[in-house]
Amino acid sequence: MPMTRFGPSWGAPICQDLTTVEPPLGQPCAWCHDPISDGDGGLMIPHLPGGPRPYHWQCHTRQITGGANHIRGQCTCCGGTEPPDPPGVTRREAAILAVIAFEDRGFR
Repeated sequence: MPMTRFGPSWGAPICQDLTTVEPPLGQPCAWCHDPISDGDGGLMIPHLPGGPRPYHWQCHTRQITGGANHIRGQCTCCGGTEPPDPPGVTRREAAILAVIAFEDRGFR
């Protein structure tokens, strides 16, 4: 099964190339474990075993870019003292903050 997307477009080129499917409402995101809700956009990514799993687009992006502190060069792997994600936030919140930090650096 190929990768597909669900929900509204978030403006990435991949949104134009993938088949759109119905959102898997209530299923947990494979990264943050929060349920997919009405209005969420994301990807259905094939996994073996078990078939496709949903990811909020922000959660998928967070896995690629790293956390907000990493993007800002503040984490320990960049010579800083902070963990990759800001302390005290949920995984979903960390993903959203990572996207904001990524966009603040001029990326989209």
